[in-house]
Amino acid sequence: MTYYFSKNVLAKGSSFVLKGLGCFALFIMLNGCDGAAEIPKEPMRTVRVEAVSANNTLMQRRFTGRIDAVSTVDLSFQVPGRLIKLPAQEGVFIPKGSVIAALDQNDFRLAVEQAKAQFDLAKLDLTRKRNLLKSGSLPKAMLDQAETSYKLSQVALETAQRNQSYTQIIAPFDALLSQRLIDNYTNVGAHQPIVRVQDLTELRVRINIPENMVSLLEQASDFKAEGVFKDRPEQRFPLSYREHMTEASSVAQTYEVIFGLSRKEHQQVLPGMTVIVIISKTEGKEAPQLAIPVSAIDYDEQGAPRVWVFNPQTEAVSARKVILGTIKKQKIPVLSGLQQGEQIVTAGAHLLREGMSVRRFVAF
Repeated sequence: MTYYFSKNVLAKGSSFVLKGLGCFALFIMLNGCDGAAEIPKEPMRTVRVEAVSANNTLMQRRFTGRIDAVSTVDLSFQVPGRLIKLPAQEGVFIPKGSVIAALDQNDFRLAVEQAKAQFDLAKLDLTRKRNLLKSGSLPKAMLDQAETSYKLSQVALETAQRNQSYTQIIAPFDALLSQRLIDNYTNVGAHQPIVRVQDLTELRVRINIPENMVSLLEQASDFKAEGVFKDRPEQRFPLSYREHMTEASSVAQTYEVIFGLSRKEHQQVLPGMTVIVIISKTEGKEAPQLAIPVSAIDYDEQGAPRVWVFNPQTEAVSARKVILGTIKKQKIPVLSGLQQGEQIVTAGAHLLREGMSVRRFVAF
């Protein structure tokens, strides 16, 4: 069956469709307006907050130090010979001026006697020829030869006496005998090490500091150093600055610093032991330097550093421009812009905006 529609009917149908579409669009628009009015507020963000404090890692540093003697010396004879005296025990203290080791002196004693006899003969010969010269019975050349022989015999006698004195090793200071380097009754050569001794009139503490702390050494009164021993962790012993090396270690790029420690109160402390060295600024020399975590740093549109300060009364945050120093591990010093005790956001700072209300994170 075929249906035919007139132009009026089609026109009326099109008008009806257009009216329906218009109502449907109006319905959607009304619903959309109602939905916008019902959108919930942005959820309050939870942030981690930390109080600004002084950077203790910059104001106080700890190092592992090594105890050492003022000097460690290998002593030897200046002449060869047979060793007949040597301390039987290592680790003993030998007073200054005491005999540490000695050689057999028989050969040296005979050499001195021989040189003394030749000296006496030359002296006598010189006296006789001087008298003969006065009487005119001796040529001047023979007197000159006698004077030369006398001087040579005198030098030989002094050399023999000096060699005899070299047969003993005398303690140059109050020494700790740390090691015997050869056995007794051994034939030894000149300058061959015999014993190793240490000067413990003062203990020395050696540490290695990084290059960024070398500036402290320019004025020793600006810092103080204290030593802590493992067996007495509750006690701190003052250390006195002595010297430092100006050449860095080729491996760790650090500089060696040497402190002095009085041995009167540390009779049981020996070279080779370890001690914790605490270096800190002298009180009143410098104001505490504030430091904050690196994660707290944010940047504004111009690229300037800032932090977000948390107000515990309003529980809102506000941006604060800061001037920063050089990063030290996970902390960065704040040169200006913050006060000690202020609370700042340390995580998610880039998601915050001025005056935004936040919730302080307490615990999981």
